[in-house]
Amino acid sequence: MKLLPCIGILALALLFAVNAKAQNKITVKGVVKDNAQQTAMQGVTVSTAKPSKTIATTDANGAFTVTVDAGTELVFTHSGYAAIRKTFLSSNSSVTISLSVKDNTMQEVVVQGFRQKTKETATGSSTVVSGKALQDVPVSNVVELLQGKVAGLNVQNNSGSPGGMGTINLRGISSINISSDGFLTPTSPLFVIDGVPVDVNTNYEYGFQSGGAGINPLALIPPEDIEQMEVLRDAAATSVYGARAAYGVIIVTTRRGKSKVPIVQYSSNFFVKAPPRLREVLGGKEERLFRIRTILDYDTSAAAAQALINQTPFLSDSLNPFFNNSTNWQDYFFRTTYNQQHNVSIRGGDDRFNYKTNLNYYQENGIVQNTGFKRYSLSMNAQYAPTNQLRMLVSLSSSLGQKQNGSGVGLIQTGVASGGSSSSLLPSPSLFSENNSALAAARVTNNNKTANISSSLDLSYEPLKGLRIGNLLSYNFNSGTADRFTPSFLSNGSSESYSYNDRTYTLYNRSIINFTKTLYNLHNFNAFVFNEINSYGYRANAVRLDRTANDQITGPIGYGWGSSRGGTLNNIRETRQHGYGGSVSYNFDRKYVIDFNIRFDGLSTTGSKQPYSQNPSVSARWNFNREKWLEKITWLSYGSARASWGRNIKPTGTIFDTYGRYIVGLPYNNNPTVTIDYATVPNENFLPETQTSTNAGIELGLFNNALQLTYETYYRSIDNQIMKIKLANTSGFAELQTNAVSLVNYGMEWSATVRMFKQSKPFQWTLSVNGAFNREILTKLPDNLRQLRQEVKDNGSDVPVIYRIGRNAISNLIYHTQGVYASTSDVPVNMATGRRQQLGSGTGYYFQGGDPRWTDVNGDYIIDEKDLLPIGNPIPKVNGGILSQMQFKNFQLNINASYTLFRDLLNASLSKTMQNFGNPASVGSNGQPIQPGALVPIDQYNYWKPSGSDKGSGTVNAQYPNPFDFRRAGVMQPFRSNQTLFLEDGSYWKINNIVLAYNMDRKFISRFKMTSCRLTLTANNVFTFSNYSGPDPELVTQLGRDNSGGYPNARSYAVGLNVQF
Repeated sequence: MKLLPCIGILALALLFAVNAKAQNKITVKGVVKDNAQQTAMQGVTVSTAKPSKTIATTDANGAFTVTVDAGTELVFTHSGYAAIRKTFLSSNSSVTISLSVKDNTMQEVVVQGFRQKTKETATGSSTVVSGKALQDVPVSNVVELLQGKVAGLNVQNNSGSPGGMGTINLRGISSINISSDGFLTPTSPLFVIDGVPVDVNTNYEYGFQSGGAGINPLALIPPEDIEQMEVLRDAAATSVYGARAAYGVIIVTTRRGKSKVPIVQYSSNFFVKAPPRLREVLGGKEERLFRIRTILDYDTSAAAAQALINQTPFLSDSLNPFFNNSTNWQDYFFRTTYNQQHNVSIRGGDDRFNYKTNLNYYQENGIVQNTGFKRYSLSMNAQYAPTNQLRMLVSLSSSLGQKQNGSGVGLIQTGVASGGSSSSLLPSPSLFSENNSALAAARVTNNNKTANISSSLDLSYEPLKGLRIGNLLSYNFNSGTADRFTPSFLSNGSSESYSYNDRTYTLYNRSIINFTKTLYNLHNFNAFVFNEINSYGYRANAVRLDRTANDQITGPIGYGWGSSRGGTLNNIRETRQHGYGGSVSYNFDRKYVIDFNIRFDGLSTTGSKQPYSQNPSVSARWNFNREKWLEKITWLSYGSARASWGRNIKPTGTIFDTYGRYIVGLPYNNNPTVTIDYATVPNENFLPETQTSTNAGIELGLFNNALQLTYETYYRSIDNQIMKIKLANTSGFAELQTNAVSLVNYGMEWSATVRMFKQSKPFQWTLSVNGAFNREILTKLPDNLRQLRQEVKDNGSDVPVIYRIGRNAISNLIYHTQGVYASTSDVPVNMATGRRQQLGSGTGYYFQGGDPRWTDVNGDYIIDEKDLLPIGNPIPKVNGGILSQMQFKNFQLNINASYTLFRDLLNASLSKTMQNFGNPASVGSNGQPIQPGALVPIDQYNYWKPSGSDKGSGTVNAQYPNPFDFRRAGVMQPFRSNQTLFLEDGSYWKINNIVLAYNMDRKFISRFKMTSCRLTLTANNVFTFSNYSGPDPELVTQLGRDNSGGYPNARSYAVGLNVQF
């Protein structure tokens, strides 16, 4: 009986406990807004602090509802915003949470050495560019938009070809090798796209990192799908990437799903591209009379002048409709185009499962006739984490690029350049006109395609707390085709068909074991080991058919058996790379950080005497703002100093450079033979290129991060660069590929960001400035030579370069022009012979008034190649950018500018302009007529003019020689481009793009089920400020030669729409 009261009391106690538990549950309702714009935020994650668990996500109106225990601390988080923590003791149905954009630079997430870190614990040098800064301006290649955004990253858009890419160098040039068309061998950074390395330096064409189809791999990535790009500069940040990371690393991260509520986003741009300002020319009658007057004034006699005019039909036969023209050839080649871009993405999910699908279409018609680029892209990724220990990320992307190159190769349009500079007297394009370049630009079929499929599987598993095992497997396949057909009327009555195709594959696998441990919340340890395998293959085939049946049939056979041929090209590649290594990192209370990395790389292209190379690095960081003795300094938001040393390698050459090549030899007794290729001797000592760098930097955040400063200095040496040297014929071989060139780069970088107003103000203005100073010094040449001359073929100027130990890496060999001889009496006279200074030996041409005054370096009274001097430096010393971001309520105005300073350029365009006046009858060196060039007004130039009838004296202190003395111009060549007369300062300031945006009111667009709507007006390649007198200081090669024969940069204007549901 006594047991029953006890049971009753126990039951009553349990009932009260359950009731009390139920009463402790509370319901919290509210809305989350953007603190600056006061608009509702969709996709904000609501989670409990302890234990950390996601319990809700805000809807399209920013609303949320959760039921939790009283006293629970809730955490509100969203990408790019600072988290808000709030504890609720009772139910509340009108909570308003305001999230602010993150302003703590030290908490920014960066990727270094296969790991994600906060910038506070990263010891390497890196800069993050948000994807939002890359998505308002429609371009065919996202690299163009990096110009001026990262200190030390020099992007030169020296080709406006749609689907192509200019040059990109990180911390100076890394090679002095020159391609066949006068461009430096590209040394772009290694791109790592979602963990998969992509080397854009492989299979380059004309120095612009484009495959045989002329389409750069990065042109297949839509900027709208990029979450962020991170540029890694020093060896501490890039060392574990090993092979191919010697020139730096750029990590591209695409978007992921982060919202439980699926987000559908559509963006589009309609844009107009206009050619640059075309030059003014003398047309029709004005040109004819100018040419006739030149002949009458400067021919040897009146009779000779009359005879020359009579035998030049386009001058004498002015009544003939064929020559009586005033044709503006530039209008036939250049055009204004209308283009479009569309992008649709669907993404969503949570920490357990998220997904993203992106569909992109881009269409750009080039400003040169019959050129253009189209991109079709579809990418998908999904992440599945059934438990906290197991994670799987799958990605698949496919893209197709279509490119029309017209009559050129897309990147270089020499036919357009020469045709657009033709005389206005020639008739407009037809089958019978002298200038067929315009017809070729419009009628040559030149279609190119590149298809790419990339897939990856990233698995990781945590069997024990702090120990995670991962494996990344990826496969990339690329197929390129190029089909070109030239009709018979453009090829001397013989049609020509050319077909090209290539196949490239990359198989990559990386396995990693990572261990993380924290002791006493102060000592943080991290270590990992990895093993990496990379297999790469490339093969290209080409077929040429000559004289097809007619212009409507392009194959399959041609009747020109002698010139019709095909097969596999000799640039076949099969390479293997194996790397393994590890890293150890320690930080004490995020105050002192130190990292050690070591990597071993084996390459199939390396000689057998050194199969593996060692690549160590060590780096440290001190966050001194965490020191107790600085705690009272309230104006210091953060401060850190860091330093690093490390080494990286870059594979160079091919397996044939190391082990030689066998080719089909001459028949023996009518039987085929196979012999060794004696063009290049095998080199068993062949090594990869090695970069060793030292870096130090300081970072400061002041006045609650209103002012952020970064300064870095570096020194890096690039050793084992390849260069071919000629061999004596007694060796039996022609050349040897050596690792005998070394180069040093040193300099400094700086960046400053100023936030003008507090974040609570309705008007916001952020100004960012960055810059870099770099010097390059040549330190070693083959056979310990002190200097080496190299001839260069670059579309006509053919100015040689010289490599000289102890000075800048590349210098052009040119004549030093002191001015113009005002009269013949000013010409130096050889006292031993009594003869005036002469051009060359035995030419019989002596200098006179109106001729250029070139320095006689060796004092022999003869101007020849012995008087050439290494003058100028084509590599810029300073480059950087300025970014202004202003916002007032829903309006935004962003202006991005860049600058390049202290660079010497040879103005070949002006040289060619002046040369056209020296051949009024357009007669070639063989006495046969040639196509006449256009004449442009030159009154603005201070050129020499004779004093009356005396042709031996004239203008004093003239800058340019006499352009009209055509009888002497053929030999004297007073306007040759290899002289300081055309050496100019190539510095420029450029307004890259301007973006005006308006974010529509959230309440208004919610009626249409939209969560955001953004309208944009953009202008790209707005204006360039420069004292350079050529067409464009950016349209030049890295050798400092004016590349006006290339594809000009267009100016574009766009209207954009970005809608999110």
